[in-house]
Amino acid sequence: MIYLILSIVFGSIFASCYKLAAVKKCTPGVVNVWIYTGSLITIIIVILTKRHLAFSPLAIGLGFAAGLLFFFATLTFFQHMKYGQLSASWTIISLSVAFPILASIFIWKEMPSIKQGIGLILIVAALLLFGKHETKKARNQ
Repeated sequence: MIYLILSIVFGSIFASCYKLAAVKKCTPGVVNVWIYTGSLITIIIVILTKRHLAFSPLAIGLGFAAGLLFFFATLTFFQHMKYGQLSASWTIISLSVAFPILASIFIWKEMPSIKQGIGLILIVAALLLFGKHETKKARNQ
């Protein structure tokens, strides 16, 4: 429950920072750097203050790699929103949910729940509809 509340609060702050940057005509890349710098500092503080937290170099490395990839994903998402359609951008963001589920199926041999299965089917349907829209749009130009 705490994670959910923190996710909502910090997600709202994250989106508000980008909105404020757009209103003030700031560069999204600079805003991105400051947001992720703040996140990195927060994580370092949490790691240093938790005495019972096990230190794993592999987990730290994976976390750093994931943060770096998310940094670039955020930049490309906002760049696409600037020049593309929001619906297409948001559909592609849905893949961030699909990849961990697919990894759990193929790597750890887990079976998805009914909700996860329906979600995967809906993501595929959305991508197919998006592709159809983009194909029609390209033909009309």
